[in-house]
Amino acid sequence: MTDPWAQTAPLTPQRPRGFSPGTIAILATATVLLAVAGLAIGWFVAGDGDPNAQVTPTPSVVASAEASPSPSELPSPTPTVEPSTSAAPEGTRMPNVLGQEFQGTRRHLITELKVTVNVVFDQEGEPGTIVKTEPAADAPVRPGTSIKIFVAGSTVDVDVPTLVGTSCEEAKKAVVAAGLRVGPYPAEKVGTVTAASAEAGTKLKWNTEVSLTCETAAPPSPAAG
Repeated sequence: MTDPWAQTAPLTPQRPRGFSPGTIAILATATVLLAVAGLAIGWFVAGDGDPNAQVTPTPSVVASAEASPSPSELPSPTPTVEPSTSAAPEGTRMPNVLGQEFQGTRRHLITELKVTVNVVFDQEGEPGTIVKTEPAADAPVRPGTSIKIFVAGSTVDVDVPTLVGTSCEEAKKAVVAAGLRVGPYPAEKVGTVTAASAEAGTKLKWNTEVSLTCETAAPPSPAAG
């Protein structure tokens, strides 16, 4: 027995959704054609109508690039040599000795400055005092140089120091310190002073010459065998 509720009408097949394969193929082909056409138009605009033309920089840009060297090609600047500002070392400065007694001051200058001191007399002022110096006070004085002191009054007399029996070097220093001048050495310049041209305690004018005779002890003779 058949069911009265059963559907007797034939089933109508449903239409699939979306594009058919043919439609998809047509759309893909159209898309490719549009892309090719756009690319050709771009080439034409950029390359004066030649699709194979390449875009090159303008002449001004090229010239600028060729004219401007790279930092590594630029010549290194020549270093500037600055002049040296360091001052040369100065010696001891001349002290202010004006008005001082000249003999003791002269010996002090010889010892402290290690210089030769020449005395010039017959200056105006209090006798025996220093009235001028060359170089002047506060001027640089280097060891081994010669300076002058100008003394008021006439040339003075000085006492001859004890010379015989001292070493030749010690006698020389004593003569100079006394204001006298060492003269010729009749024998040698080393050894012991055996004679002097002036006896100890004798008064001589300033800067008078005194000669020294120096001898070395003879070596002992070998004992006879």
